[in-house]
Amino acid sequence: MKKLNKSLGFLFFFSSIPILIMTLLSCTGDLTSPVATNTPYNLAISKIEDGRVKLSWDFKNTTSDSILFHIAKKSGEEAWSEDYIELLEESLSYIDDIPTNDSLVYAYKLNAENLATGEISPFSNTVAYFSEITNPTNLEILQTSQNELQISWEDNSIGEDGFIIDKKIGEGSWDKKYKNLSSNTSSFIDQTELFTTVSYRAYAFTGDSDTETIENSILPTLPAPDSLVLTKPDPNKIKLSWLDKSSGEQGFFIDRKIGGMDWETEYASVDSNVTIWIDDISLPCGTFSYRVRAFSSTFYSGFSNEEDINIRLDIISSTSTPGEATDVYYYNWYAFIADKYSGLSIVNCVDPSNPAITTYNQGGLPDRTSSVFVRDETCYVSSHSATNDPGMFHMIDVGEFINDPTQPFPDVLNIIGSCETNGIPKDIFTFGDYAFIADGDAGLSTIICSGPPHSISNISTNGDARNIYIQNSYAFIANGLNGGLSILDVFDPFNPVLKSNLPSEGLAQGIFVNGNYAYLANGENGLEIIDISDVNSPSLISNLDIQGFASSVFADDNYIYMTDKDNGFHVIDISDHYAPYILGTVSMTTQPVSVYLSGSYAFVADNEGLKIIQVLP
Repeated sequence: MKKLNKSLGFLFFFSSIPILIMTLLSCTGDLTSPVATNTPYNLAISKIEDGRVKLSWDFKNTTSDSILFHIAKKSGEEAWSEDYIELLEESLSYIDDIPTNDSLVYAYKLNAENLATGEISPFSNTVAYFSEITNPTNLEILQTSQNELQISWEDNSIGEDGFIIDKKIGEGSWDKKYKNLSSNTSSFIDQTELFTTVSYRAYAFTGDSDTETIENSILPTLPAPDSLVLTKPDPNKIKLSWLDKSSGEQGFFIDRKIGGMDWETEYASVDSNVTIWIDDISLPCGTFSYRVRAFSSTFYSGFSNEEDINIRLDIISSTSTPGEATDVYYYNWYAFIADKYSGLSIVNCVDPSNPAITTYNQGGLPDRTSSVFVRDETCYVSSHSATNDPGMFHMIDVGEFINDPTQPFPDVLNIIGSCETNGIPKDIFTFGDYAFIADGDAGLSTIICSGPPHSISNISTNGDARNIYIQNSYAFIANGLNGGLSILDVFDPFNPVLKSNLPSEGLAQGIFVNGNYAYLANGENGLEIIDISDVNSPSLISNLDIQGFASSVFADDNYIYMTDKDNGFHVIDISDHYAPYILGTVSMTTQPVSVYLSGSYAFVADNEGLKIIQVLP
């Protein structure tokens, strides 16, 4: 039986062969035939001219069948158009018209179709056209904490596949494709170590194509201190406090800047974790600025916020006048203010923090009261009624109250004399029996004040006389637009003589003289210091740009007190006449035009009235 079974099995095997052969033959197309349609490859794109790009590719047809290429296209973030163009096999390139100066990304891929069998290959590689506009820009690296960086950039492309980030530490090699980020990404966070430069570069990509790269680097260091605050525990001390944002620092360096001087770097230092320090101030006043940074060995953090504070230089009171203050003169306890259309304002300043004002507008004083000067018991005032008319000069008796601040102001001022000037009077300075008038285009006018006042002489200053100072029988005049300084010999008031002119670009508005130096407030040109030791040949020795508009000036041996129409009030150190610098500034939103210093206070006239500013202890 076993043999019979074997024989029957053998016969069954051979009898099945035809069926197996037939089955194999019927499946020949699926199991033995090669793929009829290969995939296009090496797809590339290039710009051939504005508005046109060229696609090119390679293809191997292993059959004799006809091949049709299907080019797919995607514009920006739109969906793929998979049958954008169809081309027969004879074409291995295609030229497309697209905007070549556009933020859209234009992507392409293609496949091949065997027209005999209907087979379609997979898609080729993808390429894209990126115009220059699509390049990412402004790669920035911000250290957000001691060991963390934020890398950000501007994404200028629409429709990219994503962004590639390369990274390099120190002088090492680039870690290419360190990050592969999705489309529309414009930042990421990375961990870092301190004190070794790390570089990043970024570019957008779609398929095998990409934009140009942008690159930046940073030296991660200790985080900067934060929230620097300045306070004054007493009038001669400045207290600094800040937040320590770092760990492991050796300490903190403190930089200081006084007024317009340069920073004093590493002016002081404190140990690690100390966040308070007090500076002792020896100067009488000034604007003091500070900044702080952490350090470890030779490495530094960034700077904290910069803060500034004034030692003194405080407006201790402000008094409004009814008109527009144009000039101020301080005498005994009183500030006399030429208040334009409102006449003359007198302010009792026996308590500088609480001044009391009275205004007089009688007897011609309302006609554009322009300047004021006080000597002994007489107040001298100028005014004018119209642009081209001669002005007026007034003498007012103030003896009733000038020597006793407890006395009430009179109801009416006692005008003891008046006369016309020769031009439009802008400033007064009295000396002896004479009043010298900076009389605008009329130059220098001289009025005798003994007896009924009247004009005795007039001389041109070759400019627009705006402000005057008398010293040693010489008149020094700020001479208006581009007029600079004029010097006149007034030893004989009846026959003044022009000694010299020192023209200067600018609008010379204020003059003060002390010893061998004249200080000129010269509008946008700031402060000019002029050597007048030879009145026949004055010479400019220094100029300080105050970044504003110098309108008036007052001086003592070491300091200039200057009004600046744009910025406020400055105290300027002139201990070195060849290198003056701003010691401190009181910022003002008004337009200060005149200043007079007395004792510890500067009396400043502005378009609101009177400001009293403390400048000395």
